[in-house]
Amino acid sequence: MEENVRVFALGGLDENGKSLYVVDYNSQLYVFDAGLRYPEESLLGIDVILPGYQYLIDNKDRIKGIFLTHGHDENMGALPFIIEEMNLDVDVYGTNFTILSLYQTAERFNKDIHIAHFHVINGNQSFLVNGMKIHAFSVTHGVPNSCGYALETENGLIVYSGDFILDFSEKPPYDTNLARITEIAKKPTLLLLAESYNSTYEGYVTPNHHLTRRLNSICDEVKGRIFISIYGQTVIQLQEIINCAKENKRRIFLYTRQVRETIKLLKDEIANFSLPDNIITQNIFEHDCIVVVSELGNKVVEVLNEIAMANDTEKSLKITAEDAFVIASPAHAGTELSFARILDKLYKTDAMVYNISKDYVTMHAGTEDLKTLLAIFKPKYYMPVRGYYNKMVENARLALSQGYNHNNILVYDNGMVVSFKDGELTRAFETIPADEIMVDGIGIGDVENVVINDRRKLQQDGVMILGISFSMYTRKIVAGPDIQMRGFILNRSATAFVEKVSKCFSDTVYEFVQKPGLVDFTELRALCKERVQTLVKNEVDREPMILPVIISV
Repeated sequence: MEENVRVFALGGLDENGKSLYVVDYNSQLYVFDAGLRYPEESLLGIDVILPGYQYLIDNKDRIKGIFLTHGHDENMGALPFIIEEMNLDVDVYGTNFTILSLYQTAERFNKDIHIAHFHVINGNQSFLVNGMKIHAFSVTHGVPNSCGYALETENGLIVYSGDFILDFSEKPPYDTNLARITEIAKKPTLLLLAESYNSTYEGYVTPNHHLTRRLNSICDEVKGRIFISIYGQTVIQLQEIINCAKENKRRIFLYTRQVRETIKLLKDEIANFSLPDNIITQNIFEHDCIVVVSELGNKVVEVLNEIAMANDTEKSLKITAEDAFVIASPAHAGTELSFARILDKLYKTDAMVYNISKDYVTMHAGTEDLKTLLAIFKPKYYMPVRGYYNKMVENARLALSQGYNHNNILVYDNGMVVSFKDGELTRAFETIPADEIMVDGIGIGDVENVVINDRRKLQQDGVMILGISFSMYTRKIVAGPDIQMRGFILNRSATAFVEKVSKCFSDTVYEFVQKPGLVDFTELRALCKERVQTLVKNEVDREPMILPVIISV
């Protein structure tokens, strides 16, 4: 029987987050991860961004399983949206901690996912799905029980690394099972998909992903409270903070709901985790307290900002020179400006500021981690995934340095299809729509670029509201024009400018309504907006949002 394999990403390429990779094996779909992305600060009002999953909607009957690597929103956060919208009774596979994290994420987004069938697997288990053998293998990452997958085909394995580092010293549930990986790799590998997030970091990431040594030294230096920021769902860092607090005889205050939920998940589901007896639930102002500030995406910066602002208004919070802020949440691409602003605010308090986010490495594969994985699996074809394009290219160059032929290294974009026929690459030049979906509050996919542009205009140049009334019978202006400006120039020197705008607006309305017949208000508002926008641009070189309000009486 002829074996046809197609591999493509609906998200995760040329970006950090919303990983979603599809393997089409003889028309059977196997989906690996289904993550979301938190927006850059330029995407005003957007809560999360989902991969474009219309292809899955159109082919839902062909989906044989969804396989989750670990419990980070970037890898599983879109699945609750997909399951609820598609009413999808699909089989979902993941380790216990991953599945429970998914339930927690679904609850946070108020999504009902009970129609799906969830299968809890061991991170080092082989199992059959629709007659196809799947091999899971445990890797080290920032959450417990992380794993990668290998799909066994007649012409070799298709291996997806997930997000990982190779740390052979970690103990369960953070261990890398090298023996398991080596055993799986005895079978030939057709294609290896490996992450690119840290592909420019020279060497192995371990042990430089640990915070403990730096935190212990800070505890020695700081006499007062320590406010430490970490990204939500970075469980291994949270456990390090807890252990550090015990060692230094400090109490812990969990500042955000998100970190309290993570503690509950750890308490209920990790066998070797006991609820620390040094956690306090009130009196944040204890002198020796470590305050854990943990939030998802860029919200951690917002929480730090709240603390800095509250320092000016809440006497009981008063931050002193004996306190310290420890930043262990590095700025993601697109959030550098807000990160710099909050650092500046924190420095304006009396506290010491330790930006240790530049002293440790995030738990994504470095060059030696990737080289080791390549050496173990020895894939026929190699596909860099999960990262911005420059990182994917560096990942590809790393493979070139290991002797791989450039024709067998596949640097693709979302929606581009890799096709194999009987184990050989075919140049199909096929693409699948993979337009991302923006979620704004309760609205899913209804936010277009024009909405984002309007929000940017409001933020940068403000709004100008133009009001006027005319008589439908006499075709004359009966009230107005009235010009209201918010976030835009309005001072004593603006009088002449406002008069020009008023005249332009009223003249445009008057000329338009002189035409016989019904007045097309849509066309009239568009014309007023265009003319006033041109005038404002020429006069003051600004582009506020223009909102004409025209009433007929």
